[in-house]
Amino acid sequence: MLADYWSWLLTGSAGAVAELTLDPKLKYWVLLPISIVMVLAGVLRQYIMDLIGPKTSGMPRVKITETQYLNKAQAFLGNGSNLSEESFRARQEYLTLTLSEGKFLVKTAAENGQVQNPFNDPNISDAMMNMAKGNLASFIPQTIIMWWVNHFFAGFVLMKLPFPLTPRFKEMLQSGVMTSDLDVRWVSSISWYFISVLGLNPVYNLILSNPNEDQLGIMQQQDPMGGMPGQPQPEAIAKSLASDLTIAQHESCFENIEQRVLDKYSK
Repeated sequence: MLADYWSWLLTGSAGAVAELTLDPKLKYWVLLPISIVMVLAGVLRQYIMDLIGPKTSGMPRVKITETQYLNKAQAFLGNGSNLSEESFRARQEYLTLTLSEGKFLVKTAAENGQVQNPFNDPNISDAMMNMAKGNLASFIPQTIIMWWVNHFFAGFVLMKLPFPLTPRFKEMLQSGVMTSDLDVRWVSSISWYFISVLGLNPVYNLILSNPNEDQLGIMQQQDPMGGMPGQPQPEAIAKSLASDLTIAQHESCFENIEQRVLDKYSK
């Protein structure tokens, strides 16, 4: 029982708050096992998600062509000053005509007069399946670990926090051993489990890579124009770029370069 691991020391007169003297072996036989198991379970869950998680799928060729032409127009507007007058005008005319006509834009089902059923979209079904897999990979290990902690380590007080807290934290920090005369800064074993569940994400980010961020970066590199809800559509972007190309003026960076070099280094 709990009396085997601490002793009550009354300080002062009657009604004083009781202090505990913890057995030093608690940190080796209770605190460290719970912490190590939590970290290993998070690492194992990460590797399981890598195995059953979504795979990076390639984009269709027509979508890649559409994205590359939009990127080409943006690059031309930003770096057209490095071209000669003849090259600038030729590329300006070609890109303006191509984007205004929508030659390489991908036609959607709505534009073709077809009504697409969202439940038949393979991307939506894959996203729902991956979400279910992720929930199972998180729920099952946490349920097993919670049963393990509650069965073998229930009723232990593990540590005392070095900073003061309000009484509202008592229920959160002293689950399973909450008494009226125990200082709120004491932490029980079950509460330490819940704190580890909520606070180990920075540790996982430190020792593991986040595949969701990696996949998001790959998707943004493949389709930087958006694809997310609320983002402008490729048709609107193409028309906007065609308008900018029509009014773009050529300003060569090589014009009067000899005089500018002399003025810069002659001083």
